[in-house]
Amino acid sequence: MKKQKTFHNTLVSLANKQYLAWLFHLKYSNSVIKIMSMEETKALRLMGRVLTLSRLRVQSTNDQDIVEELTRLTLENPMLKQGLPVIIESQELIDLAWFVKVLKKTGVQVIGVADGILTEQALLLDLPIMPPDHTKTTPRPPTQSQTASTIPTQHAVVAPNTGMPTKMLTDPVRSGQQVYAENSDLIVLGPVSAGAELIADGCIHIYGTLRGRAIAGAKGNPNVRIFCRRFEGDLIAIAGVYMVADQIPSQYQGKSVQIRLSDDNNLAIELLD
Repeated sequence: MKKQKTFHNTLVSLANKQYLAWLFHLKYSNSVIKIMSMEETKALRLMGRVLTLSRLRVQSTNDQDIVEELTRLTLENPMLKQGLPVIIESQELIDLAWFVKVLKKTGVQVIGVADGILTEQALLLDLPIMPPDHTKTTPRPPTQSQTASTIPTQHAVVAPNTGMPTKMLTDPVRSGQQVYAENSDLIVLGPVSAGAELIADGCIHIYGTLRGRAIAGAKGNPNVRIFCRRFEGDLIAIAGVYMVADQIPSQYQGKSVQIRLSDDNNLAIELLD
């Protein structure tokens, strides 16, 4: 897996630095040259940024209906099969142990349960209890004056024709909010805060700063792209292929970029400046 490969490369890089530091110490014991930083010598180091988490809401007590709906969701959202971390949220009393087992078999990673009717069962299963989600975001529909010609842009980049309608959001997307453009491209005119999440079945265009998550091609379309005027994202994903902040090369931070899937099915980030 990519994460394992990245972790292995990090260990190899660190081992090489330690070896070089030892060589320099032998040859230049009185020198001020330092190969390793203090952060690298600490036993623990906190990496990354705060990421929002998807919530899987249970709306039925019928086991068969739940399994059938989960099958449909995994077909439409390939990331579910790739260890997507979720929080279970429910107002229905279900057998939580059974549901967690079904999710794990599917590939979904359960990291907690929203406080509510399932709290007692969650505690018995040693699952963390999360605060309930009280945030609901409804993007305002575009007015007649909100046309493509009013969108500020410095680059003439042609987006792929997805054949989908476009949804436009004029308000800033704040931490904890989630916006989903179902069967549509998504245009966001304002900034996207850290802890916010954009999801679209088509392309995503962000004309402010992206500090949260952007997930395009949520139903598996590999031809969509993400365009961002100022890129500082926590996570980006296209058709289930994702990259977290620690994996994103620093030269793209704060820049205008487009993100697409390459021929070898990896995320490719390109500068628009």
